[in-house]
Amino acid sequence: MEDPPVKPATPSSPRRPYRSAKREAAALQTRRRIRDAAETLFLRDGYARTSMKAIAARAGVSEKTMYLTYSSKATLLRRVIEVAVRGDEGLATLAERSDWRAIVREPPGEVFARFAALNAALMARTAPIIALAEAAAATEPELAADRAHAQASARTDLRALATELKRRGALAADISEQHAADTIYALASDVSPYLRLTRDCGWTDARYADLIARTLHATLGAR
Repeated sequence: MEDPPVKPATPSSPRRPYRSAKREAAALQTRRRIRDAAETLFLRDGYARTSMKAIAARAGVSEKTMYLTYSSKATLLRRVIEVAVRGDEGLATLAERSDWRAIVREPPGEVFARFAALNAALMARTAPIIALAEAAAATEPELAADRAHAQASARTDLRALATELKRRGALAADISEQHAADTIYALASDVSPYLRLTRDCGWTDARYADLIARTLHATLGAR
């Protein structure tokens, strides 16, 4: 006896993933609570002494939720820093953001002041947690790899900035793009001078920004 013919299945349109604005808002709030709790405990107790369990308790979430959101403590610290650097959860890097891209549109004599002001604001919200991560990277390979990647990305962005500044005549004739990028990286990307001046010496962010602007202009600016 022959098998009955099989009726071909009717193709159906792919199902769209379910999206709920309320659920996404709740997930965003959970991520923020976890990151805020992590940053507070990292800075208070240190990276090594802070457990994921303690972060979960402070954030008011279960450990399961913690690990579903951030798979490891190193991943969580990296995300804390990324959001602090960018100012939000958006994926755009600093170099892709409008306020940083606007630097090159400033008059040549004002580009370093504009850069220094943005850099000071960046340091104000990131320097303590970046300093902690750099110290922890000495014994945490995953954090060391994150640090190397972040430094390489920063140098790439600064090289692109220096190239545009050179094209617009903001750099001195004898200053190459690479020399300018290296100088900006060394003077403005290290959190230690910012923390020493603002924490130890009582400088304001504006005074720090003025120092960076004057130094970069005197060292690199067109005469």
